[in-house]
Amino acid sequence: MITLQKVRRDAPWMWLKAGWADMMRARRVSLSYGLIFVGIGALITGGLWALNLGAVAPVALSGFALIAPALAIGIYQVSRAIERGEAPRFRVIISRFPDRITQIAFLSLLLLLLLMAWLEIAQFMFVIIAPGTPLSPGPFLEFSLSEPAGMTLLVLGTLVGSLLAGIAFAISAIAFPMLIDQDVDAVTALVASVTAVRRQPFVMFTWAWLIGFMTVAGTAFFLIGLALVFPWLAHASWHAYKDFAPSPSASSAASAG
Repeated sequence: MITLQKVRRDAPWMWLKAGWADMMRARRVSLSYGLIFVGIGALITGGLWALNLGAVAPVALSGFALIAPALAIGIYQVSRAIERGEAPRFRVIISRFPDRITQIAFLSLLLLLLLMAWLEIAQFMFVIIAPGTPLSPGPFLEFSLSEPAGMTLLVLGTLVGSLLAGIAFAISAIAFPMLIDQDVDAVTALVASVTAVRRQPFVMFTWAWLIGFMTVAGTAFFLIGLALVFPWLAHASWHAYKDFAPSPSASSAASAG
């Protein structure tokens, strides 16, 4: 049994405001953290373009969004340090490895499985709907916008990707910050996250929409925007968790110990 606080309908905007404040207090750490993952994304995108597979880059980048909550663990720790009145430095990330690492790894594995499912489904759709279509950006874009099969591929890909992203969001929206902050197991944190989505769907749908919009906007600016958006959303997610203030029952806490 999980107890959650009810949050205001405009809470996502307050989370963004609080997350921005945290990022400004720890701008060096936050932006450096963001640049690391932008660098990884740029290497993946550059490799695909070099192989003349640029059309696959959006699939790979959307896959990154599925596992982003797990990659943001360091930012959650920074926000936690700020909340405790500590200096937000890199040593907070490096020296304070989370105690619940096995539980974090388990939840991360679930997101990784969703990523693998997305890549397999995307490959299947390419083969079935658009066999033999060049995957270089120009020809593929022309195919997608001018051929019925291309439009079908875009629509189905968007629907399937949105479904998997929704699942990933539901199980991880507040789960990873909870594992950083409380002595609970992965199942308890997952249930808390799903419960928050189920009990306040309007708030969480708004939050999911904002995450999606900001991620797309950050990606549109040649990935550089993600160096800002990624840590900002991670800091804001910490405040989303604190706002809901999930509290497991005594039996749940005992089983995690």
